[in-house]
Amino acid sequence: MRKNKILALALSALTLTGGVMGFAGCGDDPADGTYDPDGTYRPAAGEGATKITFWGYGEDYEISVFQSLVDDFNELYKDRIEVKYEPQISGDYNQSVTTALSSSRARVDVLYIGDADFKRYATLGMIEPLDEYLEMSAAKQDTDNKIDIDEMWATSVNRFKYDVNTTTQEGPDSHYYGIPKDIGPTVIYYNETHFKQAGVNVISVAAEDLDAFNNDGAPDSRGKTKAEYGITGEVKEKGYFVDGANKWFNNQVPMSWDECVTLANLVQTAGGVDGSGLPNHYGYFTEWWFNYGWSVGGDCIEYIPTDDPEYNGGYWEFTLMDPTKNYIVADDAADFTINGNTYKAGEIVTWNDKLANCATDQETIAPAVLAAAQSGQLNELPSQREAFVEFVRIGQKTNVEVDDGLMGYGICPNPTSIGGDAGKTAAFATGKLSMLVDGRWNVVQFRERMDDVYEWDVAPLPQYKEYDNEGNITVHGVEAGHSGSVALCINANSTKKNAAWAFCEYIGGKTGQEAQAASGFAIPSQIDSANSEVFLQSEQNPRNSMAFVRAAEYETPGDWWYLYDKEWTGAGNGGWADVLNGQVRKGELTLSQFETHEKYLDTWRILLEYTKKNKNS
Repeated sequence: MRKNKILALALSALTLTGGVMGFAGCGDDPADGTYDPDGTYRPAAGEGATKITFWGYGEDYEISVFQSLVDDFNELYKDRIEVKYEPQISGDYNQSVTTALSSSRARVDVLYIGDADFKRYATLGMIEPLDEYLEMSAAKQDTDNKIDIDEMWATSVNRFKYDVNTTTQEGPDSHYYGIPKDIGPTVIYYNETHFKQAGVNVISVAAEDLDAFNNDGAPDSRGKTKAEYGITGEVKEKGYFVDGANKWFNNQVPMSWDECVTLANLVQTAGGVDGSGLPNHYGYFTEWWFNYGWSVGGDCIEYIPTDDPEYNGGYWEFTLMDPTKNYIVADDAADFTINGNTYKAGEIVTWNDKLANCATDQETIAPAVLAAAQSGQLNELPSQREAFVEFVRIGQKTNVEVDDGLMGYGICPNPTSIGGDAGKTAAFATGKLSMLVDGRWNVVQFRERMDDVYEWDVAPLPQYKEYDNEGNITVHGVEAGHSGSVALCINANSTKKNAAWAFCEYIGGKTGQEAQAASGFAIPSQIDSANSEVFLQSEQNPRNSMAFVRAAEYETPGDWWYLYDKEWTGAGNGGWADVLNGQVRKGELTLSQFETHEKYLDTWRILLEYTKKNKNS
């Protein structure tokens, strides 16, 4: 049910500046050297090497990699730039950054800022826009130490682009405020030893190679043919399937939602549950709803453009439990055009375009969309609400009602019971989870903790699919999921911005990116490097690292990235996110009860504040 947008509005604690603050341009400070158009850095005359400070954080292995990179950079730029690397304590990092950037005296020049936080610092004018530097860097001839965003994952580099007035990515005053230090796509880590114990065999065939695998005797990526595996039927585009009496998992094809639940139950039953009612083994764990909602075109907020003079071009609408169906252009259909926007086969119609009146309280599906769906040009997909119900069912016990008589699947421990990031990582590493949705950053410790105990690998995230009686896909959503990224940013108060950029360029360019990739914990920002053995490391676990590469193409930042603070979610302050991850995920509230909770209902009012003009008047 829609909520009235005409509400009394409370003032937000954070005020938009009305423009970008602190941008000094390239080389206008005499204390700094010059960054020439060809990418050459020259220190200021008579000043010696320009000294800059760099902050980061991470596990010991990451700090070691970056110390080596700093040492190499200092040697390369000897007598021109000298970087002092000061690793910070991870738990205190955000507070340390806020304190440092709030100071008029620049204690740090280059620093990590995560995708969840950079918009806040950009809004306050604390970090430097990098557009001019990026333009010059892309023109350099040195391919190893330059930044060319056209050669990088758009899903990573573009997340650090922002217009502080419209709070959108592509506003009229948008700027790049950071370059990716890395990108961390999420995948399913799976315990292949557990699969085998449950009678599930693993093959590795990409969807585009299935025809050759089925008909031409071509081997899969593990070097075995269909005949050698003993598969008698046709292998369809399924992540989990049954062939005669045998069960199979294809680690290069996304499972459907149903396949994921079936497989998780299968391996979980094989692992067993003790008699106390406390599971000692679960089939699956995820704490993120993104790949479920995004696979069918849903999201938790949507932007509505407006010419209302009260707003800076538009406002945000809360859509976490939006009940309206979504629509995708059928694979064999002609392009679909609505409101001047054209959608090709396999593309989902956006929320604004599918609705006839999204700016009112009486949303209905646009007649043109309904007509296209009736003719078969568009296929109907579940609503965001239905996708969210599926996600919550995964984390609930089978005796807990999630929504309107739908019970939990009982395949996933409650996030509050597993102990945070360290807890879920340990649970998978020690065999208490058979499948874990998580990012590339875990590879190093899984290699250390699991290689001598278990077989393990990675696979794509689940995707919405429907099949006919022969196992052919009739309707599908898109592959979707979230990735994490940390940017290299420059302190707006730094007096050494040109030197700072030269260092950012080195870390964000091919040299720095491949050094991180070689250690296993990051995927390079440069697409060609990510597709090479520098990253794939096919002789080590996980053998199917191409799953990360494919995920990097489409995975986008989570909802923590959407706006410049967390006030709209109330995370950590008793807001709807806390109600969801507490009472709902613990089984104390159904989703229908969640929708009537005051914290949920208050979100519309809070969201309207983000783009209002003259908020203090």
